[in-house]
Amino acid sequence: MIHGFDVYRMYLAMKQHFSNPKYDFFQYDGKVNAKEETYQQRKDFYFFETIARKYKKEEIQDLLLASFILSENPKKVWIGDIRAAGRDRWLAFQKLQQSLNYTVEQDTESMVEYLGSERTTFNSLFETVGGHHPRILRLYIKRQINLETLIIYDMILGFMKNWDKQLTDPLWEDISFKIKKYKPFLSINTSKYRELMKQRFA
Repeated sequence: MIHGFDVYRMYLAMKQHFSNPKYDFFQYDGKVNAKEETYQQRKDFYFFETIARKYKKEEIQDLLLASFILSENPKKVWIGDIRAAGRDRWLAFQKLQQSLNYTVEQDTESMVEYLGSERTTFNSLFETVGGHHPRILRLYIKRQINLETLIIYDMILGFMKNWDKQLTDPLWEDISFKIKKYKPFLSINTSKYRELMKQRFA
């Protein structure tokens, strides 16, 4: 059974993971130094206790993760955001994960249509010219494709290493950091998405 203090420590670990380049949630097994006395004196003590009673450990991790992933800037997420919108974000996050195949298929169709309208090639989606954002990154920034689709495409093609070398603007640095921190939480079989790419872009 998980206790409120465990939930509090998991929240602190998740916050560290998404704000500190040197902290890895998995390497430290979601653990951080925290004093139970300090925890019991917090005004939001009962929030953590309630969460511990209502949900399993895996559900709590996903609930917390959703708030960081669905935030514009995970570095700025704090417990007030999770108290206010955590459950709604968790439900939205669950829906996305459950329909991931459909989401990637729809995003792929959007890219096919985009390439047709722009009369350009598949490879041009990933090119950085003169330090400008690649086309596929611009589609994500405009919310025309999802972050998970961008990540899956990178898992298959590995283009972000080059982007990190070629792009130096703060927006990309924030997105790159978020992706690097999100990836370890994802367990994705990329073979079916590789086939999808071959079918739609061949």
